[in-house]
Amino acid sequence: MAPKFESAELPPYRAIMVVDMKNFSGEKGRDHARITESIPMILRNAFHRCGCAQLWSESRFHGTTGDGYFAGFDTRWTPFLLNPVLSALQDELEYQNRVHGGESAMRMRVSLTAGPVTDSGENWMSDGSGDTRIEAHRMIDSDDARAVLADSSGATCVAGIVSEQVYRDVVLSGYSGEDPGLYVEVGVKVKTFEGKAYLRVPKPSGDILRRGLTRHADAVEAADGAPSATAKDERSRAAPTYVGVETAQGSVGTVVTGEGNTVNSGGGNQFNGVGITGTGPTVLGTNRGPASSEE
Repeated sequence: MAPKFESAELPPYRAIMVVDMKNFSGEKGRDHARITESIPMILRNAFHRCGCAQLWSESRFHGTTGDGYFAGFDTRWTPFLLNPVLSALQDELEYQNRVHGGESAMRMRVSLTAGPVTDSGENWMSDGSGDTRIEAHRMIDSDDARAVLADSSGATCVAGIVSEQVYRDVVLSGYSGEDPGLYVEVGVKVKTFEGKAYLRVPKPSGDILRRGLTRHADAVEAADGAPSATAKDERSRAAPTYVGVETAQGSVGTVVTGEGNTVNSGGGNQFNGVGITGTGPTVLGTNRGPASSEE
């Protein structure tokens, strides 16, 4: 290993595409091997479908992630990975689901970025290593990318997300031949990675047609149906606080009363900073606690 502060040769720039199958963990274990083997076949078919067979055959490196796949390409091919490959993947998944669909349709998240990664030219196990590869995996795991498939119907088979660099160099510069308005900016914060990315959905459906491609974090659910960490944080901060309440029933958060108030807590706790006398607003059913009391 080279010393920490010694210069090292910069690896070549490559376009990195990562795909991830939605709800892979929800499938029966006996089907996992079949699904894992089908993913590169579906990708190859999509490249062939749109006339990019040579591009697929010339991938620099590739490999499985179990519930997904990754592949590296010469950066000159990056525009084609967006257009027409992304839409062709939507078409191929629609076809596969129509012909071979079982209880659940196959749907994929796809991330695309570009940058320096290792490339031996022989598809070694370590090829594709580098911060660029990490960025691709963090983007595909982002709340907004997951929310696209969670909020759409089975008609939406592909949720694409691309890095800020790819959006700037390929989309805004016109190389992908697409209207930049087809992309929606989102923030990505996964583990220690934080950055900007852009969603691209070839065939929107369901709730995303009504609300757009992004939603508030407290509504986002992970692929396994569990709320995301962001959602949990948001909900924990959303506990209600009632100040100067006339009447409140049910489960409430914090009740702050002024002087001269009557508090009937039911099964709740009281925290009174001053003596309470006379009559005043009534608050019923505050937080959990022992038997009711009145002062």
